[in-house]
Amino acid sequence: MAENEKFEEFMRRQQEPIHSANWNEERNEWLRRLDDLYSCIGSFLSKYEQIKTEYRDIRLEEEYVGSYTTKQMVLKIGRQTVNIVPIGTVLIGSKGRVDVVGPIGRTQIVLVNSKAKSPLDLIRFDISIGDKPRAAAKEVPQSIQWAWKIVSRPPERRFEELTRETFYKVLMDVTGG
Repeated sequence: MAENEKFEEFMRRQQEPIHSANWNEERNEWLRRLDDLYSCIGSFLSKYEQIKTEYRDIRLEEEYVGSYTTKQMVLKIGRQTVNIVPIGTVLIGSKGRVDVVGPIGRTQIVLVNSKAKSPLDLIRFDISIGDKPRAAAKEVPQSIQWAWKIVSRPPERRFEELTRETFYKVLMDVTGG
Protein backbone atom coordinates (compact mmCIF):
# COMPACT_ATOMS: atom_id res chain seq x y z
CA MET A 1 0.00 0.00 0.00
CA ALA A 2 1.45 3.39 -0.97
CA GLU A 3 2.05 6.02 1.71
CA ASN A 4 -0.75 8.25 0.42
CA GLU A 5 -3.18 5.29 0.59
CA LYS A 6 -2.05 4.57 4.15
CA PHE A 7 -2.60 8.21 4.99
CA GLU A 8 -6.06 8.18 3.40
CA GLU A 9 -6.95 5.10 5.47
CA PHE A 10 -5.63 6.79 8.61
CA MET A 11 -7.73 9.90 7.89
CA ARG A 12 -10.84 7.78 7.32
CA ARG A 13 -10.38 5.99 10.66
CA GLN A 14 -10.00 9.31 12.46
CA GLN A 15 -13.42 10.42 11.26
CA GLU A 16 -15.23 7.34 12.55
CA PRO A 17 -17.24 7.92 15.71
CA ILE A 18 -16.13 6.05 18.80
CA HIS A 19 -18.94 3.78 19.97
CA SER A 20 -16.96 1.57 22.31
CA ALA A 21 -18.06 3.35 25.46
CA ASN A 22 -21.02 5.14 26.91
CA TRP A 23 -19.13 8.25 28.03
CA ASN A 24 -21.89 9.56 30.31
CA GLU A 25 -21.88 6.22 32.09
CA GLU A 26 -18.06 6.25 32.29
CA ARG A 27 -18.12 9.77 33.79
CA ASN A 28 -20.80 8.85 36.32
CA GLU A 29 -18.89 5.75 37.41
CA TRP A 30 -15.72 7.85 37.77
CA LEU A 31 -17.57 10.40 39.93
CA ARG A 32 -18.97 7.62 42.16
CA ARG A 33 -15.52 6.09 42.58
CA LEU A 34 -14.07 9.51 43.34
CA ASP A 35 -16.66 9.96 46.10
CA ASP A 36 -15.69 6.51 47.42
CA LEU A 37 -12.03 7.60 47.51
CA TYR A 38 -12.92 10.75 49.43
CA SER A 39 -14.95 8.69 51.92
CA CYS A 40 -12.02 6.32 52.36
CA ILE A 41 -9.60 9.20 52.99
CA GLY A 42 -12.11 10.75 55.39
CA SER A 43 -12.24 7.51 57.37
CA PHE A 44 -8.42 7.42 57.53
CA LEU A 45 -8.37 10.92 59.01
CA SER A 46 -11.53 10.80 61.17
CA LYS A 47 -9.70 10.43 64.49
CA TYR A 48 -7.74 13.65 63.88
CA GLU A 49 -10.13 16.49 64.76
CA GLN A 50 -7.42 19.05 64.00
CA ILE A 51 -7.46 18.11 60.29
CA LYS A 52 -10.09 20.22 58.52
CA THR A 53 -11.63 18.92 55.30
CA GLU A 54 -13.39 20.98 52.66
CA TYR A 55 -14.33 20.53 49.03
CA ARG A 56 -13.98 22.88 46.07
CA ASP A 57 -15.73 22.57 42.74
CA ILE A 58 -13.41 22.20 39.77
CA ARG A 59 -14.09 21.88 36.07
CA LEU A 60 -12.52 19.04 34.08
CA GLU A 61 -12.40 18.75 30.31
CA GLU A 62 -11.77 15.30 28.88
CA GLU A 63 -11.72 14.03 25.34
CA TYR A 64 -14.91 12.07 24.61
CA VAL A 65 -16.36 12.69 28.09
CA GLY A 66 -16.57 16.45 27.60
CA SER A 67 -16.65 19.16 30.22
CA TYR A 68 -18.03 18.46 33.68
CA THR A 69 -17.86 19.69 37.26
CA THR A 70 -16.51 17.61 40.11
CA LYS A 71 -14.88 18.39 43.43
CA GLN A 72 -11.42 18.30 44.86
CA MET A 73 -10.78 17.49 48.49
CA VAL A 74 -8.78 20.02 50.49
CA LEU A 75 -7.08 18.98 53.73
CA LYS A 76 -5.94 21.67 56.16
CA ILE A 77 -3.36 20.24 58.53
CA GLY A 78 -2.24 23.10 60.75
CA ARG A 79 -0.42 25.55 58.48
CA GLN A 80 -0.22 22.98 55.65
CA THR A 81 -2.75 22.54 52.85
CA VAL A 82 -2.97 19.34 50.81
CA ASN A 83 -5.19 19.16 47.73
CA ILE A 84 -6.59 15.88 46.39
CA VAL A 85 -7.07 16.90 42.76
CA PRO A 86 -9.00 14.75 40.24
CA ILE A 87 -7.15 14.52 36.92
CA GLY A 88 -9.62 12.45 34.92
CA THR A 89 -10.96 9.08 33.88
CA VAL A 90 -9.90 8.78 30.23
CA LEU A 91 -6.44 7.37 30.88
CA ILE A 92 -4.55 4.42 29.45
CA GLY A 93 -4.79 1.33 31.65
CA SER A 94 -6.77 2.90 34.46
CA LYS A 95 -10.24 4.16 35.35
CA GLY A 96 -8.96 7.40 36.83
CA ARG A 97 -6.28 9.37 38.58
CA VAL A 98 -6.05 11.93 41.34
CA ASP A 99 -2.98 13.85 42.42
CA VAL A 100 -2.18 14.51 46.07
CA VAL A 101 -0.53 17.92 45.99
CA GLY A 102 1.25 19.45 48.97
CA PRO A 103 3.66 22.33 49.47
CA ILE A 104 6.74 20.28 48.59
CA GLY A 105 5.54 17.42 46.46
CA ARG A 106 2.98 15.55 44.44
CA THR A 107 1.91 11.89 44.45
CA GLN A 108 -0.49 10.05 42.17
CA ILE A 109 -3.31 7.76 43.22
CA VAL A 110 -4.75 5.71 40.36
CA LEU A 111 -7.81 3.52 39.96
CA VAL A 112 -6.44 0.33 38.40
CA ASN A 113 -6.99 -3.40 38.20
CA SER A 114 -6.59 -4.65 41.77
CA LYS A 115 -4.14 -7.31 40.54
CA ALA A 116 -1.75 -4.76 39.00
CA LYS A 117 1.54 -4.33 40.85
CA SER A 118 3.15 -1.81 38.48
CA PRO A 119 2.36 0.22 35.36
CA LEU A 120 3.98 -2.57 33.30
CA ASP A 121 1.14 -4.87 34.36
CA LEU A 122 -1.27 -2.58 32.49
CA ILE A 123 0.48 -2.97 29.13
CA ARG A 124 -0.17 -5.83 26.75
CA PHE A 125 2.14 -6.44 23.87
CA ASP A 126 1.00 -7.84 20.54
CA ILE A 127 4.25 -9.10 19.08
CA SER A 128 4.53 -9.81 15.39
CA ILE A 129 7.12 -12.05 13.82
CA GLY A 130 7.73 -11.03 10.23
CA ASP A 131 4.35 -10.49 8.65
CA LYS A 132 2.62 -13.17 10.75
CA PRO A 133 1.09 -12.02 14.02
CA ARG A 134 1.97 -14.15 17.00
CA ALA A 135 -1.09 -15.83 18.49
CA ALA A 136 -2.20 -14.21 21.72
CA ALA A 137 -2.82 -16.42 24.72
CA LYS A 138 -6.48 -17.29 25.10
CA GLU A 139 -7.78 -15.79 28.29
CA VAL A 140 -11.19 -16.20 29.82
CA PRO A 141 -12.64 -12.70 30.15
CA GLN A 142 -12.99 -11.74 33.77
CA SER A 143 -14.57 -8.70 35.28
CA ILE A 144 -11.94 -6.36 36.60
CA GLN A 145 -11.92 -5.46 40.26
CA TRP A 146 -10.87 -1.81 40.41
CA ALA A 147 -8.83 -0.51 43.34
CA TRP A 148 -7.27 2.81 44.27
CA LYS A 149 -3.49 2.47 44.46
CA ILE A 150 -0.63 4.84 45.21
CA VAL A 151 2.03 5.18 42.52
CA SER A 152 5.51 5.02 44.07
CA ARG A 153 8.26 7.44 43.14
CA PRO A 154 10.71 6.81 40.30
CA PRO A 155 12.94 5.19 39.23
CA GLU A 156 10.90 2.00 39.62
CA ARG A 157 7.23 2.88 39.72
CA ARG A 158 5.11 0.39 41.64
CA PHE A 159 1.51 0.35 42.78
CA GLU A 160 1.06 0.30 46.55
CA GLU A 161 -2.22 -0.62 48.20
CA LEU A 162 -4.10 2.40 49.52
CA THR A 163 -4.21 1.85 53.26
CA ARG A 164 -4.32 4.14 56.27
CA GLU A 165 -0.54 3.77 56.69
CA THR A 166 0.37 4.32 53.03
CA PHE A 167 -1.89 7.38 52.88
CA TYR A 168 -0.27 8.85 56.01
CA LYS A 169 3.10 8.32 54.30
CA VAL A 170 1.84 10.19 51.21
CA LEU A 171 0.75 13.12 53.41
CA MET A 172 4.17 13.18 55.06
CA ASP A 173 5.93 13.07 51.68
CA VAL A 174 3.98 15.94 50.10
CA THR A 175 4.21 18.19 53.19
CA GLY A 176 7.79 17.45 54.22
CA GLY A 177 6.62 16.02 57.53
